[in-house]
Amino acid sequence: MAYEIDQSGKVEDTKRLTVVCFANGKTKTLLISAKEKRTALNIIRDLDKPKKTFIFRIFSGLLFLLIKDEKIEDIVIDEEYPEHEATIKFILLNLFEKFEKTAPTISFQRIGKKSQAHIAALLVFQGKKKPDMMATAKDLFMLFYGNGKKMD
Repeated sequence: MAYEIDQSGKVEDTKRLTVVCFANGKTKTLLISAKEKRTALNIIRDLDKPKKTFIFRIFSGLLFLLIKDEKIEDIVIDEEYPEHEATIKFILLNLFEKFEKTAPTISFQRIGKKSQAHIAALLVFQGKKKPDMMATAKDLFMLFYGNGKKMD
């Protein structure tokens, strides 16, 4: 069965934190604060000109940080950005290749509010549960602009 991935708090909402979560019996959450997200957006937007993919790069980067060390064969990502799924998938696959990790099969569909991924992400977003991981603007910067193939 595929791991479901959901997000609480859109990347582009710079006044709120963002949480991404996967679930399939096991759940794992990653949080980026509003401040770190604003910093990442500003840096990546400036470096990503003239493209308008910086939001999808950050979203994909957060997903990669969440799942990069897991043994996951299939992921189903909630349809957060329906018109940009090909871009998100392309960025994610490039990150797996860059860091010499095995990429899962990636698909997109509506996850729904009863999904464990949605529930866990929402609990962290609301401050009712601590995240398993925290991400920083530097983490995202290093994903896209760092030179090395290896990463912790």
